[in-house]
Amino acid sequence: MRKVKKRKMNYHKTLKLIIPLIFIITIFLFRKPIITFYQSKVTGYPMDTIEVFNELNIYKDIKQYPYSDTLNYIVKTEYYNPKYLNDYLSIDYQTKENYFPEINQLLTLGYSANEINAIYTSLNDQSITLLTTSDYLKDIYTILNLSYFHEENLERYLKYNQGKELNYEDLITYVNAQLDYKYYTNVINVENPKDITVLVNKYHKLSSSYIPEDLETISTKYNKGYNNKLRHVAKVAFESMCEAALKDNIKIYSGSAYRSYNYQQDLYNRYVATNGFNEAETFSARAGYSEHQTGLATDIMNAKVDYISKSDKEYTWLINNSYKYGFILRYPEGKENITGYMFEEWHFRYVGIDIATNLFKLGLTYDEYVARNC
Repeated sequence: MRKVKKRKMNYHKTLKLIIPLIFIITIFLFRKPIITFYQSKVTGYPMDTIEVFNELNIYKDIKQYPYSDTLNYIVKTEYYNPKYLNDYLSIDYQTKENYFPEINQLLTLGYSANEINAIYTSLNDQSITLLTTSDYLKDIYTILNLSYFHEENLERYLKYNQGKELNYEDLITYVNAQLDYKYYTNVINVENPKDITVLVNKYHKLSSSYIPEDLETISTKYNKGYNNKLRHVAKVAFESMCEAALKDNIKIYSGSAYRSYNYQQDLYNRYVATNGFNEAETFSARAGYSEHQTGLATDIMNAKVDYISKSDKEYTWLINNSYKYGFILRYPEGKENITGYMFEEWHFRYVGIDIATNLFKLGLTYDEYVARNC
């Protein structure tokens, strides 16, 4: 009986030693999976991703941030780049082909995570490819949110931006205004010549047969020229403007208003013959490209029957008041690269009071205004 009891006591002692040992061995063997499981629960990443984090020794860097699909998937591929870790955390994941090499290229070019998110939200695949193969486009986030940004023009924006120091508004405006093309190329035939907002310039051409139907002769009281007709709405506004000017002791007259296609052609040819082609191009429109053919424009004279100049009081009055009657100075000083013409103090165009007022406040040419409202 004593021998049996002793064996039982030895057995219990052995168990007490073995069980803790087994527990320690178990903990040691399964320590890593247990930690990985815990880390997965804390961060939301699957265990296989956590294992990669630990292998790369970046778990401590990412555990403080919310879960990121982009990081979850890219970290397990050849495209993972450790220097873009923080960016991956902020980039919204997209299920598309070549996504990882695309975002890496965009990051390399200098785009931020927020800009990349805006790019994928706003642009189609073809446009994104264009961005990845071009120089960094500054202010892309703001550009994409401009009301007058047109995705179909993206390639032209990128090309025009090369080697230039333009702000994003001018970049988009100039391309929309077709200034990335040479004058008289990529010409658009005007389809709405009767609209008082019609744009006619070196890229927008009127038909040779277009003659406004509502041309009216300007009162002789306010007319000193030979081409003395305007469309009804412009004529009424012009005479009202002249009357208002008289109240301020300012006398202004129409010197040259409506011109037919043929008249403009003869005039342009004479200027070329007299001044040479290059110089004529700076101040005379080719036939079909002249605002005078719209019946909405007039060159203004003073009481001396001279076309007004910048130093004249008539010019100052018009700059400060013409918009109230729907007229704008069409070819302002310092805007020659936009309008394509030299500064013409005398050339005013009727566009309506609302648009003229906006242009007065904004300081834009009509070309720029249309480019931002097309």
